[in-house]
Amino acid sequence: MRPKYPADVTAAFLELQGQPPLAAQKLAPGARVAPDEAPPSFAAILTQLIETLFFASMATEEGRLNPIGVVFAERLAEFESGEPAWDLVRFGSPVAFDAEHLANLGPASAWPRSFLAVVPLEGSLAVAGIAVPHGRPSFALDQLVRVVAPKPGVVAVYRGEWEVVRYERGAVRTWMPKNRPLLDSIERTVARDQASALVRNVRGYLLRIVEGMVELGRGGLLVVLGPGEGLPQLFGEDGNQLDTEVKRLAPALCLGSAILDLAGAHETHLPDGPCQPSGRPAARDSADALQRSERVSRLLELIVRLTTVDGAVVMSHALDVLAFGAKLPPPRAIISEVFAATPDQRMDASLSLDARGTRHRAAAAFVAGYPERIAFIVSQDGNAATFQEIEGKVVYWPL
Repeated sequence: MRPKYPADVTAAFLELQGQPPLAAQKLAPGARVAPDEAPPSFAAILTQLIETLFFASMATEEGRLNPIGVVFAERLAEFESGEPAWDLVRFGSPVAFDAEHLANLGPASAWPRSFLAVVPLEGSLAVAGIAVPHGRPSFALDQLVRVVAPKPGVVAVYRGEWEVVRYERGAVRTWMPKNRPLLDSIERTVARDQASALVRNVRGYLLRIVEGMVELGRGGLLVVLGPGEGLPQLFGEDGNQLDTEVKRLAPALCLGSAILDLAGAHETHLPDGPCQPSGRPAARDSADALQRSERVSRLLELIVRLTTVDGAVVMSHALDVLAFGAKLPPPRAIISEVFAATPDQRMDASLSLDARGTRHRAAAAFVAGYPERIAFIVSQDGNAATFQEIEGKVVYWPL
């Protein structure tokens, strides 16, 4: 069944973000909210953003079609905070949020280098200016919603820098599965009870590594062990013949604790490996925060580079990098079949490993029989995916 665009795109985004499926009522341009009326729901706003971007993507400006991107904030102050993630070129008078004005402003916004900043204004949406993401190496991931139309009839919705759902050719494609307890489990292991949005979006750091692997164009394999597992659980207490070439790290690269340091959550005790937060006092000035940000940046860049070495980069569930160049052991039992997830999130399409390379077979073997593990794989052609065991099936899930 074809999706009821754009309401189904909104519903898919809200479901993947763990929000209730709110009714996506219309937010009409020029509408005004009376003092005794409730403000429009986020679902209504998101639906309006998606629908308007869809039509704006097919409008021409001086005979040309231009990609368009908008970033939404509930208040203009979110673009102008003390440590902003954005440089805002603010308009003296807000511009009406409609397809005609978006098509006109699209060339000036130059997505993906900048976005049109959209905020609610007296019950309607308005374009307040042009927002340019900061170029400094900051990993204080903002969680503002972006909606982009990279080409006519295609609309994608992002949370922060990561695409969550896309509408194209009558189908809704989601980039992360509904069945994602592994990612939630990794976040809980790293963050424990911390409520910081920075810590709770650990999956963003994993996806940033995958993005770096894609940009390098070398292909690679990154695997994350289950809770409580280490290299002995992978290779045995005494190792094995497949372990002879692995480059073990001593001490491990502590990405998880670096994320906690960046968030200022130093009290947290990581239960799943040798890495602990540094114990330094919480960041009190922008220089300290920038220093910690640069540390995370360096770690991520190094991990990406380690994936270019033949073999797998092995991480604990708490995101300690334990080894690289690892040749993974074979599965405990014969893998009868591997399934590929479809854009509508079914897991019933058969995938032949015979037509795939060594990395794919190693990733499938790593997760087979271990539902708490996950493998991220990037091919040399730039395709990225995860391997997971879901509901007893080894599933290849494109990213």
